[in-house]
Amino acid sequence: MKTFNVIGKPVSQSKSPKIFNFIFKYLKINAIYKSKEISNINDLKIFIDNCKDAGINGLNITMPYKQKLLSIIDNKDEIVQLTKSINCIKINKNNITGHNNDYYGFKQLLSINNVHINKTNNIVLGSGGSARTVILYLIQNNAKNIKILSRNKQTSLEIIKDFKSFSCKTTISLFCNQTIYQDYNLINCTPIGLKKETEKNILSQIERIHFNVIIDINYIYDSDFLDLSYKKIITGEDMFIFQAFKSLDIWFESKISDKLDYKKIKELIC
Repeated sequence: MKTFNVIGKPVSQSKSPKIFNFIFKYLKINAIYKSKEISNINDLKIFIDNCKDAGINGLNITMPYKQKLLSIIDNKDEIVQLTKSINCIKINKNNITGHNNDYYGFKQLLSINNVHINKTNNIVLGSGGSARTVILYLIQNNAKNIKILSRNKQTSLEIIKDFKSFSCKTTISLFCNQTIYQDYNLINCTPIGLKKETEKNILSQIERIHFNVIIDINYIYDSDFLDLSYKKIITGEDMFIFQAFKSLDIWFESKISDKLDYKKIKELIC
């Protein structure tokens, strides 16, 4: 039997086991998917080192370990190398490879909700691994402006520095609450809504802005976003599902996800 896990802190709220175990049963795959909470970076290293011996075939990674795995995993796909963020791992006898499925999931979320990025203005909340991935996608799809709003100024400046060399068509800078923002989208890449203890004061800086589209990439979203002004709001269920589909294709080295009914899977988490 193949074994897969989602790891992070917290993971008790994760719907990944429900989705993947349904898929394995539906496709008659002899596999099981579990959640595993990892307390700290040292436990993370030990867990990864023991994965082969424990017979684990693949992992999904959630906060706060997407970037912390960079120093542990030797093999990384192209998107990981650009974003410095890992959210899927494939394990075999010879090696462990880190992948980034956030990019694909975000791309599919935009497509299925008919959101176009070319020449748009965007405020991105957060400066962690998910934010780096979303910002890379915005740059590569010709967004006009990206403003980063994060509690961590250092990691925000690192993103600007890392992406400066290939953002010639996109202006990327820190959010300034003294500026009047019009015709902007908002993309939440923070744990607001996912972790109850997450500081929400950051939302007070954008409460007077009217957004074209608000995208919360979390599928467990916070009602505070509903209090903002917007034309359209999109939550992260679609991104979550397509991340899962991409993981399956990586783990089984096939287009196994083509056999799945997207709408049926979405009913499980809505």
